[in-house]
Amino acid sequence: MRSTPSKKDRKIGLGKRTNEGYEYVAKIDFAQDLSAQISRVIKEKEINDILEKKSKELKEVIRKFPRKEKNIDYYYEVGKKLLFLDSDLFKSVAPNSVFRRIVEELPEILPGMDTENKKGKENARRHVGVMYNLAHVKRNELPKASWDQWYEIGKFSGVCKDRKLLEQILVECKSKGLSVIPLRNKIKDLKIQRK
Repeated sequence: MRSTPSKKDRKIGLGKRTNEGYEYVAKIDFAQDLSAQISRVIKEKEINDILEKKSKELKEVIRKFPRKEKNIDYYYEVGKKLLFLDSDLFKSVAPNSVFRRIVEELPEILPGMDTENKKGKENARRHVGVMYNLAHVKRNELPKASWDQWYEIGKFSGVCKDRKLLEQILVECKSKGLSVIPLRNKIKDLKIQRK
């Protein structure tokens, strides 16, 4: 059973860019401990500044790839630029909050994807998450699975970082040519077995 994290342990959410500038999620409530709140605002600002810088780097990768849809090399290269999320500063940030910001500020990252509705935004965030997860794989492993297989593998955050589990899954992909649903079930089974 999952427990709800305490306020202190919750991941930081990020605000969004508006016409007037950046809108912070962290707010000051004078009835609460001011030093902790100010610390959160400062941290959010620092993270926002880094995101602005990294967005420029992402734009360069986006320009390099004219074909983006179902292009594993494109997803891998974007993911490599997202590895800044592994830094200590970003460990306290909700990854989906970063992925949302990237999709909002760089809609060209996933051209043709409808991000105007809630479901479309969730799908786009998932794609950016897959990009990030795939960056933890060695480049020479990419030919070992199809685009659809990598996309499914990339949905599971810990799989790409777990060398042994990934090797098992890639062997299954090659030997059985698993399609999406059987692959998803196999990943879930292997993760349960490893616990």
